[in-house]
Amino acid sequence: MPVVIEFGVLAAAAFVLLGAAYSDLKQFRIPNMMPALLLVLYATYVAVAGAGAFSWWHIAHFAIALAAGMVLFALKWIGGGDAKLYAAAALWFPLQSGHWLIFLVGIAGAVLAVLFIITRRFTRGPDGRKRTDRRIPYGVAIAVGAIACWLLQPATQPQRMNVDELDNSGLPKLR
Repeated sequence: MPVVIEFGVLAAAAFVLLGAAYSDLKQFRIPNMMPALLLVLYATYVAVAGAGAFSWWHIAHFAIALAAGMVLFALKWIGGGDAKLYAAAALWFPLQSGHWLIFLVGIAGAVLAVLFIITRRFTRGPDGRKRTDRRIPYGVAIAVGAIACWLLQPATQPQRMNVDELDNSGLPKLR
């Protein structure tokens, strides 16, 4: 039964990410409730999955992502909601998987940017004038990248081999 609950919590987190993406797409705003829900859902996931699902590497990834996001926000390169959403999504992945998360978010962001450039080039605003807004709802890329990272990671992590389980030939014993 806990496996069903684990997948339910993961599905809820994916829906929160999609909700944040929708909000960012429609209003260029990510409510603070969305990253907060991701944090609560992660704590719930760890409680359900057990202590094996928790690692200080997750906390390190969250802290680094939040610090980097706040610097990028201070430089006005990304929005504050984007910084908080990325950090909350980063909590779900250990620091060792951080390169995959940032790569997939970057790919999704590049596709999103190209789509927005094309859309703005060939469409007009409600007043009939050329669109000049340069903002991109990067929450969409964060959501797509995080969900892709969940879907592309292996279902189970490789287990360490216990040396005591080896027979004289050096091969694991059959059970």
